[in-house]
Amino acid sequence: MTNMRDFALRKIVYLVITLMVIIAFNFFLFRVMPGDIAHTMIPRGLPADVEQEILEYFNLDKPLYQQFLLYIEDVFTLDFGVSATYRMGIPVTEVLGPKIINTVILVGIGTILSIYLGVALGKAAGWNRGKSKDTVGMSFALVFYSMPTFLFALILLMIFAGTLGWFPERGSVGQLPWDRTVHSEDELGLINMIISRGYHLFLPIVAFTLEILAEFALITRNSLTDVLTEDYITTARAKGLSNYSVLNDHAMRNAMLPVVTIMAISVGWVLGGTIMVEIVFSYDGLGLLTYDAVLAKDFPLLQVVFLIMAIAVLAANFIADIVYFYLDPRVKV
Repeated sequence: MTNMRDFALRKIVYLVITLMVIIAFNFFLFRVMPGDIAHTMIPRGLPADVEQEILEYFNLDKPLYQQFLLYIEDVFTLDFGVSATYRMGIPVTEVLGPKIINTVILVGIGTILSIYLGVALGKAAGWNRGKSKDTVGMSFALVFYSMPTFLFALILLMIFAGTLGWFPERGSVGQLPWDRTVHSEDELGLINMIISRGYHLFLPIVAFTLEILAEFALITRNSLTDVLTEDYITTARAKGLSNYSVLNDHAMRNAMLPVVTIMAISVGWVLGGTIMVEIVFSYDGLGLLTYDAVLAKDFPLLQVVFLIMAIAVLAANFIADIVYFYLDPRVKV
């Protein structure tokens, strides 16, 4: 237990150091790009006094080191100011709140399904290596692994939302399966709002899940086939253990180690994948917001979005390290 505590504390120290570096990088990233960030953010044709007020509000009239210190203060006080262009004048936290909730629902459900189904598919293929289950399962995984996320999402959108009209073409809530009229959340009520969210989420989750699960299936299959050649598996078979025990109690425990690593590493890719899915389905989440903010050159909003994504990746890696510690007793502090 002491080792576990020391291991976790050490990882937390590394996480804090990494986070500070990311915060600094996030600040300087938008200031080293070509062009003047101040003139990029300020619309053309504004009176000079209005331009000066905007510069003062975003601290762009101050020296760079003062801007950086004020930025650090804002980050630690969670004061991110207002959006420069997207819903101008609205606090960034108010803009982000509903979007984060929508994305967490999409990514949460999609990630859980992709890990469960991907590991199950890779497990079945690896255990039946060279047989029809392996051939069919890996062919299925390779198709979706090699297919761009936006392309598969577009196919689903065109067929099931466009041609067949079974699902809504855009949005995260508003339409119902039996009523295609767009309603507000207040008009729907709690039960209908839940149904409406599920109705709007179905196609994005299918697109997101099938793209992500392919990677987990391939990694699990390859890892399991390697583990099944180890001597301790042969020993377990020689002891007369059942196939179920050999697979689940011995092989899968070690085969999951690379999968856990990939889970953490792929968080950044998952966030990128959800951007494409949200753009295609016009799903009102953090991914679509990022796309809109890039087009609008809303740097204050983009800074916060990038920081949230970085924190999500760091948190996922920290959780993966803890899980890895439990799975592999060889891990040392």
